[in-house]
Amino acid sequence: MSRIDDAARLFTDGASCSQAVFVAFAPSLGVDTAQALKFASGFGGGMHIGGTCGAATGAVLALGLAYAGDDSASDRHAVMGAVETFFARFGEQVGATECPAVLECDVRTAEGRALVREQGLREKRCLPAVRAAAQIVEEMLVADD
Repeated sequence: MSRIDDAARLFTDGASCSQAVFVAFAPSLGVDTAQALKFASGFGGGMHIGGTCGAATGAVLALGLAYAGDDSASDRHAVMGAVETFFARFGEQVGATECPAVLECDVRTAEGRALVREQGLREKRCLPAVRAAAQIVEEMLVADD
């Protein structure tokens, strides 16, 4: 099973968008699943404040692990470049990088959360964003091998 499928399965099974993407990559990057679930727990739903899409933040966590080494000063530039590349591709594929724009509603409100449930937006909008984020990270990591 690919990490894209792993991320989709994790999300469908109840993980947040951020957890699903990060956990799909974490073990191969040296972080066990239980820790990865904890690390990514605060980033889902746009960090619960309508910010950056959680699938994207999960990807950023994975990219940080993949691109950072022991020299934080020079590695910071490698991580920044990878993150910039990721966000350009993610925005192009998904159409947005902020959670409310991806969902086309504001999950910070009771009305927005109700819309997510009533219209199945988690499956219709979030799941494709999770798959896109995982695919982009997988392609970036394969390209750098």
